[in-house]
Amino acid sequence: MHILIFGASGHVGTGLAQHLSADHRISGIVRSQPEGTTAYEPLVVPDWVDRPQAVIDELHRLDASPVDAVIAAVGGWYVDDAMIARGLASFDEDYSSYLRGHFAACAVSEALAEEAGSAHVRHLALNGVASVEACVGSGAISVFGAAQEMLIRVAEAETDTVDYRELKVMAPIGGDDRNDLRGGVETISLPKVAEAVSVVLTRPDEHDISTQLGV
Repeated sequence: MHILIFGASGHVGTGLAQHLSADHRISGIVRSQPEGTTAYEPLVVPDWVDRPQAVIDELHRLDASPVDAVIAAVGGWYVDDAMIARGLASFDEDYSSYLRGHFAACAVSEALAEEAGSAHVRHLALNGVASVEACVGSGAISVFGAAQEMLIRVAEAETDTVDYRELKVMAPIGGDDRNDLRGGVETISLPKVAEAVSVVLTRPDEHDISTQLGV
């Protein structure tokens, strides 16, 4: 498959590209040209959230092969002050980088499917445990993570051309220095996440709209 990754320069996106590139062609949407070599072909589209069509235009400019699947690994997370105390401006910033990014990725998948004609495009959005738990210090991520699942469910209900799925990773992903692992918190390895991603993308009809991946 030709897989397009949003968030390719992040910890998860980079790891997925490394593990999936052996069997698939990987293109990655990035805001700036990465330094050094990558496991994905960089597509530099700085304003892709505001202009999803710019992603389609860049694929055309590069004369890229048709995209079969899209992975949205965007948003990230943080631990900070309480959500209300951080204020509305911070809440709006989190919305822009998280839920709005997932909406834009869905818009790209719809445009790709329109170009593909009868062939379905597969869209997989990554989510986390914050979407089902009220995570203190990461409140906005919990809010937008919960909303993300409904975004995917509504998108799936409204289309006949995109297979929308979500993978909820229910523990911290290993190798990320931002993880707070005090108290013996278990992690999920990137290879395990990549394997689950591959299975869902390869056989979307065998999976519910939202699938949980545990340790």
